[in-house]
Amino acid sequence: MVWLILISAIVVAALERNRRRQPHPRPRTSGSSDVQDRDTERVIAELQATAGREL
Repeated sequence: MVWLILISAIVVAALERNRRRQPHPRPRTSGSSDVQDRDTERVIAELQATAGREL
């Protein structure tokens, strides 16, 4: 039982230390936002090709 408490205390201390070392949260909107989503373009092209084959 003492080992379980000791291990829990070590894990909590390590997590707290890691949390304090993290930089302050940065805004998610930093950087450019005009990036093309190639996955969406690819899925649309595949759906159009599939629809063309079924006609």
